[in-house]
Amino acid sequence: MKKILILSYNFAPRQTVGVIRPTKLAQALREAGNAVDVVCVKPFGNLDHSFDEALKKLNITYIDKIIVEEKVRPATQQPKPAPAPAPQSAPKKKTLIRKVKTEGREILKITRSIGFAKRFEKLVKADKKKYSSYDACISSYGPVASHLCGLVMKKHCPGVKWIADFRDPMVVNLTTPLTKPYRASLQEKVCKKADVLVAVSNGYADRIFGERYKDKSHVVYNGFDRGDIDTAGIEPDGLFSFTYVGALYGGKRDIRPLFDVLKELCDEGSVDKNDIVIKYGGNNLPILMTQAAQFGLEDRIIDHGMLPRAKSLELQASSRHLIHATWNEKGENGVFPGKFLEYIMMGRSIISLVSGDEPNSEVTVVVKKAGLGVTFEEVTKDTDRAVLKEYILNDYKNFKAGKAPALNIDQNEVNRFDFANVAKQIEELI
Repeated sequence: MKKILILSYNFAPRQTVGVIRPTKLAQALREAGNAVDVVCVKPFGNLDHSFDEALKKLNITYIDKIIVEEKVRPATQQPKPAPAPAPQSAPKKKTLIRKVKTEGREILKITRSIGFAKRFEKLVKADKKKYSSYDACISSYGPVASHLCGLVMKKHCPGVKWIADFRDPMVVNLTTPLTKPYRASLQEKVCKKADVLVAVSNGYADRIFGERYKDKSHVVYNGFDRGDIDTAGIEPDGLFSFTYVGALYGGKRDIRPLFDVLKELCDEGSVDKNDIVIKYGGNNLPILMTQAAQFGLEDRIIDHGMLPRAKSLELQASSRHLIHATWNEKGENGVFPGKFLEYIMMGRSIISLVSGDEPNSEVTVVVKKAGLGVTFEEVTKDTDRAVLKEYILNDYKNFKAGKAPALNIDQNEVNRFDFANVAKQIEELI
């Protein structure tokens, strides 16, 4: 048995996708016979109580969220946004205002993370014997607060093995100019100080760790827990349905390739538009409606709003097709969303849409290898569009004949992503 401390700003019962990996990891490590403690932010915002039973078995220390009025300053002084230039054309002025606001929000996030880590440091100093007693601590990024707490542990409890877990890189293409130097510097410091480095995909490992830290870096994919839902107990909706659950990142997750193919099939008379049902669960409905409207399909969308995780899983399990959208591009490849793992667990047809200029995304490789459905990549759209169209047409014929989608899922490949296996891989690193 190992004594393990998990440092994760986001943790259940907060209703955000970022809680799933650390919460499930804590649960699986405990079920494997380890003593697991957690340090996280005190829950705020929308709450999801589907993890309540698991949380009762964990020793959790909550740290209050840093609020704006506390005016906690970053340890590394952030540059102040430049003053607005002289009056100019309205579009340029609006763009500048939007950029300044975005910078401000990102600086505030970092400020809050630093304040959170300072409060954690007070806890460690007050009971150094307790925090030095752990065999290992696992910090789960993001936000940066989690790895800042890992640095605190390495400073005050150097004998505790530190595993830095990266669900995402700290620097991505959308990182704002003023916060990029801080994030890049912090990521390098974490890579240097941590005893073990973990990324959730090979692409992320290459981007974050490169060759410099190859000797201590590992890839441990996200996972799913079949205990979350009994898919056999949920009746299929019986519709020619396509379901998307989650964020759209301002449209960077692009559903239009699917809408394009559906419109063409309808125009040809191969598919009856009235049979199409597009279900959405999330808070980006206007973006989805805008994408669908370009192809006259906005009236086929059913909005379920922001759903608790249990309801989200039920919606997925009842659907015929699950829409997955991500990107794979130069400087930002290896994106492997946690939502994709939920989809795999469902055993439903997955339609994966990958934008960007890099081919053979890791999501595409898994979809093809495990026989999960069909994938479309923007970089090979000339061939992939035809494949996507044929896939949907063939399944529509199955639908009209009362048959389920024709899938040949490789369960051995799927089982690699079971969270029990994920936790075992992490445990072996301690």
